[in-house]
Amino acid sequence: MKTKVFLFLLLVVALVNSSLFAQFGKNKVQYKKFNYYFIQSKHFDVYFTDGGERLATFAIVAAESALTSIQKDFKYNINNRISMIIYNSHNDFQQTNVVSEYLEEGIGGVTELFKNRVVLPFEGSYDQFRHVIHHELVHAVMNDMFYGGSLQSIISNNITLNLPLWFMEGLAEYESLGWDTHSDMFMRDASINQYLPNINQLDGYFAYRGGQSVFWFIERKYGKEKIGDLLNRIRGQGSFEGGIKSTFGFDLEELNDKWKKDQKVLYWPDIELRKEPNEFSKQLTDHTKDGGFYNTSPA
Repeated sequence: MKTKVFLFLLLVVALVNSSLFAQFGKNKVQYKKFNYYFIQSKHFDVYFTDGGERLATFAIVAAESALTSIQKDFKYNINNRISMIIYNSHNDFQQTNVVSEYLEEGIGGVTELFKNRVVLPFEGSYDQFRHVIHHELVHAVMNDMFYGGSLQSIISNNITLNLPLWFMEGLAEYESLGWDTHSDMFMRDASINQYLPNINQLDGYFAYRGGQSVFWFIERKYGKEKIGDLLNRIRGQGSFEGGIKSTFGFDLEELNDKWKKDQKVLYWPDIELRKEPNEFSKQLTDHTKDGGFYNTSPA
């Protein structure tokens, strides 16, 4: 009886929140009226606005390709169709009512849990567009896999699984990019200069780059199939920590130790091979004295 009452209260809270979100969304500043159209494929309903048919066609092909790869790696097939809403620009994207939050310029796409919809803009680069589609679809597939693809499913099935940000974003980046030079540069600097956080402290930008690095380590050390095994064990046990333990035979703390040691093995030899900037150049700014934090060009 207590469980039923608790679920009912959760449902009421969810309905109230969704109502508030809807009202807030309606108050977003919209500069123009959007006419929506849609096309369909085997797994997707892709919505687009005036002038966006070519983008929608590109998106639906890229989405089907990405989904094939994700389902293979995750060893899981989605149970529900996925809706995607494509906007012609970031300015149009910021006016969407699908999510209530203000979408800042740094946000390249979003996947909302209420109906598991993917919303993203085209920002001028088809390579970046393809990457963001793949990234957001990882979130959509994980929503389907762990949460049933909707907020209603979470409530009705009393799902309490909480996945850390580094796990969600790191996996989305690794699935969509593999290992890339930008992330390699970022992690090299963090390791050599010894400001690399522990796994459970990977937040902010580190959730993306550091999380991506963890999955790259898992693939190199244990094989890519371990990623799918890990996801299915987490799903089967309903526990993140339990899934880690049963997949690798050790806990998150030991995974952290192994990963951080691997980072040293990878990057610390560079200390001998490379010079420090002050060994071959003159420092023109000093943030410890002038309070600066971001330099964009030479003096």
